This record gives sequence, C-alpha cells and structure tokens, in this order.
Amino acid sequence: MKKIILKSKESVSINSERVQNYTHFLEITLKTVGCWDWFEKPRKECEIFVNNIYLSIVLFVLINLLLSLLVNLYIEWIDIMSSLDKMADGLPLIASVLIVSYFATNKDDLYDLVGFMNNNFKWRSARGLTNMTMEKSYRTAKNFAFFYTACTLFSVTMYVFMPVVLHLWTNQSLQPWIYTEVTRTPLIILIFLRQCLAQAFVALALGQLGVFFACNAILLCGQLDLLCCCLRNVRYTAILEGGVHHSALLRQYSAIEDDEKHNYLYNTTEMVDSKYHYDKKVRPSNIGMKTVFDIYSSEYDDATNDALRECARICQVINEYKDRFEKFVSPLLVLRVVQVTLYLCTLLYAATLKFDMITVEYLGAVALDIYIYCYFGNQIILQADRVTTAAYQSAWPTMGVKPRRLLLNILLSNLKPVIVRAGRFLPMNLHTFVVIIKTSFSYYTLLVNVNEK
Repeated sequence: MKKIILKSKESVSINSERVQNYTHFLEITLKTVGCWDWFEKPRKECEIFVNNIYLSIVLFVLINLLLSLLVNLYIEWIDIMSSLDKMADGLPLIASVLIVSYFATNKDDLYDLVGFMNNNFKWRSARGLTNMTMEKSYRTAKNFAFFYTACTLFSVTMYVFMPVVLHLWTNQSLQPWIYTEVTRTPLIILIFLRQCLAQAFVALALGQLGVFFACNAILLCGQLDLLCCCLRNVRYTAILEGGVHHSALLRQYSAIEDDEKHNYLYNTTEMVDSKYHYDKKVRPSNIGMKTVFDIYSSEYDDATNDALRECARICQVINEYKDRFEKFVSPLLVLRVVQVTLYLCTLLYAATLKFDMITVEYLGAVALDIYIYCYFGNQIILQADRVTTAAYQSAWPTMGVKPRRLLLNILLSNLKPVIVRAGRFLPMNLHTFVVIIKTSFSYYTLLVNVNEK
C-alpha cells in the first residue's frame, strides 16, 4: 500500500503543470532598483514617463551619495593612505551606478534573454524509462533568490541603523557614515532617509546582479540535467513510441537508476510513466500495450533517430542561451571582479590598521559575494561535462548504424566546454575565485610595503 501511495505522489510531480515564466520572481527586485521597467512594453506616454522618472530617481540617489563622498574626500584629503578607507567606500557606489546604467541601456537584450528561456527551455524530458521535470531547479532558483535578497536587506538594515543607534547612545558623530557634517535634527533625518534609500539601492544593485547570475545558472544547469536524462533514455523513448508498455521496460532495465545516481545537480528523475513527451501530452492511442520486445531490433532505429534529433535541438538551445547569457553579463562580471578585488585589498589593509568585527564581516560578505558567481559558473561547467557521460550510457550498443552516427555528432558538438566568461576571457569557476583572493592579497602586501616606506 505504501508503494502505491509513493508512486501516486511521484506521478503528480512528473506530470505537474509547466511554469510559463522561469524568472518571474526576479522582476520585482530588479524593478525596485531600476534594472527592469515597471511597464515592460510601455504603450502610453504616462507609462514611459513612470519608467524614466523612476530610473532617474534611482540614479540621482546613487550619484548624490557618491558626490557627497567625493566632496568629503576632497575637503579632508591628507594623502592616499590616510583616505584609503573612504576611497574604498566609493567602489560599491561606482559599481552600483554602472550596473543600473548598464541594465537601463540594455533592457531589450535582457527581455530577449528572458523571453528566449521561456520560449525554448523544455519543462519536461522526453517520455522514457525515467522522466524528469524542471520543477526542482526552478524551485531552487526561486528559493535562492528569496534567501539571498533577504540576507542582503538584513545586512543593509544593520549597516544603516547601527551607526544611528551608536549616535543616540554614545553621541558618536555620524559624519564618517554620511560623509557630511550635520548637527541639526531636521537635516540629520533627511540625510538618514537619503542614506537608507541609497544603501538599499546599492545593496540591491550589487546583490540582484549576483542573484540574476545564480538563478540563470541554476536554470541552465536544470536544462542540462534534462538533456542528460533525455540522452540516457533515447532508446527507451523509441521503444515506448513503438508500442511497448512502460512496465515491461521497467522489469528488464531498471538498472538505469544506478547510472543516474549523482549525475544531476538540481533535478531528479522518477521511474514512472509520464503522460508527456517533452511538453506535449501523449495521446491515449500512443500508449502501448506490448510486453515482449527486442531492444536490439532495427524497427526502433527510426524512432531512436527522432529522439536523438530532439536531443540535438536541446543542445542547440542550451548553447544559444549560454552565448546570449554570457554576452549580456560579461561586462558586468568584469566590473564585479575588478571591484571586489580592489575592495578586498583595501578591507584587508583597513583590518591591519584597526581590527574590528565590522571589517571582518565586510571581508566575509565581499568574498561570499564573488564566490556566488564563481560557484554557479563552475556548476554549469560540471553539468555540461556530464552530457558526454549521459550519451555513453544511452544503450548505444543496441542501436543501428545511423543512430550511432547521430549520437557521435552530438558528442562532437559538445566537445567545446560550456563556460561563462567575464569579459569573454576570464572563466567564472572556482579557480578564478582563488585567483581573485590571491590577487587581492598581493595588492594588500604591496600597500603594506608602500606604507612602511
């Protein structure tokens, strides 16, 4: 009785409804920071006006805080080493202004990228012995976006309110925090509100770029999972198309479950019969009743060819999306790598001059921020490498000559590694993360040596 209930639950999962928009959960936060229009395709003048005015407000608040910092830096300038901490404070502000400006000028490319994913990514795998949906990768991306955004907003709240609490408790000056000298209460309130808004925009601009990159990487890995599942099942897909019942396949070839262990990053396969072949519902007349079959029979070769062609189309979609995604985020990744490298360097130097927990927290947060890009970029590389293994595990010895040639063409087309690069030259992987940390430490030792001289 327990087994029947379990299969019923799995059947509900494998035949769940398709999500029409894979990245809808990113839109509200991107709109908040001006990276996404409130009216995506404005048709009325008032809609265009709202989009432009809101973007202008976001940029004005960010640039205003940056100018306040520059004026304060100019007034209190002594030398570079003495003002290094304030110069470092300007790095996230500059990066956030450039990120918002880049999104604002490339919104058509952003919408095309999201539209390409929604129109071309499959939700379900081909009907086979084992079946898969994108549900788990979609939920993983969604949960990550909510969690990381919540952590970002919490961090900003602590950064904004802690100096005010210390000011009210100990009468400590707010000047190092707001980059201007104010004493009167109305001005302090106005500056505080400006600071809250500006820091929220900075955090969302930097944080949501990381969320955008990570969620797209997770969904791309999910589509690679789907491709691997389809490749392993090409022969079984052909046999099911030939009128064989799923239970007959299951009795003889349930060992495929062992091949699939630890080969998927986000999605999981279910060994139940699916009502769908990709995103098209299987007609009742196509559900076979045969229980005896010969997997080596040439009668299944034509259907195997069709299944392999469909896998090749998914390969093309994945490669096309990777190229579009890399083209869009590549300049922003360069910006983040440079900004984080310099910021880590200055934070390390500040920690040597005055060690406190706030600086240590910043170090950890900044290192974690760039780790997000490198980790999820590395996930894409790992799952793309498993496509070759999935093709090898596709029961190819049972196929005829023509299906084997098609399978070989798919293998050859996947020899080129799927890598997202910053500036089209720096791969976003864990090795790059180590390089960034080493480079930051090298710059830090250089600063220390210069200061000692």
